[in-house]
Amino acid sequence: MNQVRMHGAHLLLAAVALGAAACSDSSTAPLNDTATLSRAATPAVASDEGAVYTMTNATAGNEVVAFHRGANGALSPLGTFSTGGLGTGGTVDPLGSQYALILSADHRLLVAVNAGSNTVTAFRVAAGGALTRADEAPSGGDRPVSLALSNGLLYVLNAGDNTVGALRLNPQGKMSVIPHGVRALAAAASGGAAVHFTADGSELIVSERTANRLETMSVGANGRLGAPVVTASNGAVPFGLDVTSAGTVVVSEAGGAAPNGAVSTYRAGPAGALSILTASVDAGGRASCWIIVTADGRIAFIANSASQAIASAAIAPDGTIAILNPFAATPGAGTIPIDIDLSAGDSYLYTLEAGAGTIGGFAVGPNGTLTPAGTVTAGPASGGLQGVAAY
Repeated sequence: MNQVRMHGAHLLLAAVALGAAACSDSSTAPLNDTATLSRAATPAVASDEGAVYTMTNATAGNEVVAFHRGANGALSPLGTFSTGGLGTGGTVDPLGSQYALILSADHRLLVAVNAGSNTVTAFRVAAGGALTRADEAPSGGDRPVSLALSNGLLYVLNAGDNTVGALRLNPQGKMSVIPHGVRALAAAASGGAAVHFTADGSELIVSERTANRLETMSVGANGRLGAPVVTASNGAVPFGLDVTSAGTVVVSEAGGAAPNGAVSTYRAGPAGALSILTASVDAGGRASCWIIVTADGRIAFIANSASQAIASAAIAPDGTIAILNPFAATPGAGTIPIDIDLSAGDSYLYTLEAGAGTIGGFAVGPNGTLTPAGTVTAGPASGGLQGVAAY
């Protein structure tokens, strides 16, 4: 799960002066009790091919832009698919979030936020990657920006009023609101950036980029969330987050130790509090906002957007993390790589290059090496594109 910049020189200055501003413009076997959001899950189609998605976030009507992924990682357009909702517009990273788009574990459902109309849309994913809109439902709050899905439970982080809405999602993509399921976060101000399940699905974690904290909530049997447990972020502007299969919580920090961003790791405790494992390791670049971890939990990739680079990092069995290469991939000046995701099997990494309006692909090699695998146009440069989801 998921979800930095402004444009050009303005972004570079903001990334140093104000990390928070740098990160905003700122799955189908049935979803049953054992289905979880994991790239290690069996794909819907036994194939080396897949699909990659982003969305327009347009005020006149939000759309998902879909691409078929070939076995060699190359992308070809499948078309655009209306969500039925509205976006907020903007230029680069207008939602300031990770996981604005997510896939179910079996890759048969895709869910998108509609931040301009306070709803979420679910699509059914066809074998070739094309989409059929299945349902649209209220997010439970103001300005939905991030999603988490596991065991048929769908949670929506609403950044405008700092709430988390709760829904059920069935295998056909139909959604139902969980009664009394909206939970207010502890942070009084808006600014939630990402929501993600812990490895066992028993808790949700939210990164609060403006309040500089992480909030953990237990997931009840009825889908309702417990009161948030607050952990102060080790570094400034906690933004992206992911969780390894072993349960290590990995958090990118956009306002980390100057002049660069940072990454910290935590262990989730039984009462919800997080204990630090690695404290704000220099990520080797500025505006470290998005982070994604391989299914085996060994490698993390971090989008250092203001440095126009993707960094790689090694995660040890004890949950500690160390940067391998701060410039594992360099999409190019002005591209502003933001959201990132890995394909099924972790063979390819894709990044939304918001400054250029493109999606860049990279073949993933041993020890997190990245080799360019092509670029495709997704929309206008600095046109408000948001989110990326891949399988």
